[in-house]
Amino acid sequence: MSSRFPVRPEEFETAFVERVFNAPAKSLKSLSHEPVGTGQVCDSYRFTCNWADTEGPTTFIAKCPSIDPVSRGAAAIFHLYDMEVGWYRDVAASSDVLCPQCYHADIAENEQEFVLLLEDMSPATQGDQLAGAALVQVETTLAAAAKLHNIQPTEGFDGYRWLHHGAGNSSFLQNTLPNGYPLFRDRFSQLLSSDILDLGQQLIDRLSHYIAHDPPELTITHGDMRLDNILFHADGRVAALVDWQTCSLGNPANDVAYMIGTSFADPAARHQHEKRLVEDYLAARSNAPNFDIFWQEYRRHAFSGFIMAINASLHVEQTERGDRMFAAMAERPAQMALDLDSLSLI
Repeated sequence: MSSRFPVRPEEFETAFVERVFNAPAKSLKSLSHEPVGTGQVCDSYRFTCNWADTEGPTTFIAKCPSIDPVSRGAAAIFHLYDMEVGWYRDVAASSDVLCPQCYHADIAENEQEFVLLLEDMSPATQGDQLAGAALVQVETTLAAAAKLHNIQPTEGFDGYRWLHHGAGNSSFLQNTLPNGYPLFRDRFSQLLSSDILDLGQQLIDRLSHYIAHDPPELTITHGDMRLDNILFHADGRVAALVDWQTCSLGNPANDVAYMIGTSFADPAARHQHEKRLVEDYLAARSNAPNFDIFWQEYRRHAFSGFIMAINASLHVEQTERGDRMFAAMAERPAQMALDLDSLSLI
């Protein structure tokens, strides 16, 4: 156990949970847990509480460091845990963005030990990255994205150190992806076509130009806005955005292109709806650029899901589902980039 907080589910003590919920000592009679979610960078658990005459939550979700040392090390390199804790600690409660209520957030200086206690959004369920999205899921996610991108803290963004990790992460990508891409290409040679893999090499060859681009606006961005990181009601509407481990100050077009590009299993459906989806998103934004400016940024950031797939696959524990997910995350936005001639903008 960390000096301040538990980092594995078996380390959660009833006294710690009682303090989190301001409950009297000995009021939590028992505590049990089970794993939830499919995250590869941290581990999540649903805890069930048996209270004695106390109004505490029956269940809550705890996020803990990954048990896998490779994933934990990657989280520290990219400051993933720090960004998520920062979002819930500093911004989430004062925004109208759909996300779980945070009961407790803490992180150690080494950024490999942290804990988050979050509202259990059940019966809302996680989207299915492999199956792809229904149109209503994309529509309501982009409406939630507009709320996120509308956030303008009265004190500005400078006071949130965790929001500025993105710049360092971009430099890291520029230095490491050229050497890592051959490994990605070899690993996914049976899951992705040669056209997709060749496009990836062309992107890597122009990566410095892609990263050096100055966006027309900067907002708080989610950075990994895809189906596996969104909880939906039964009607397909968004219940909550989760997994804020890539939350940073960035180009909002990245979130929009990432969401649309990774969500549609059918490229024809994506092509049919994407301009209208972008128009609806912009209509919900405050102080947004005009359509033509944003559309060019959207086209340019068609690669965002592809880049995430390459980088994440190289830095987290390899699993069969993970490889199929990363292949889908690479293939769909790559096809979008081909359709939009995105390479010509780099």
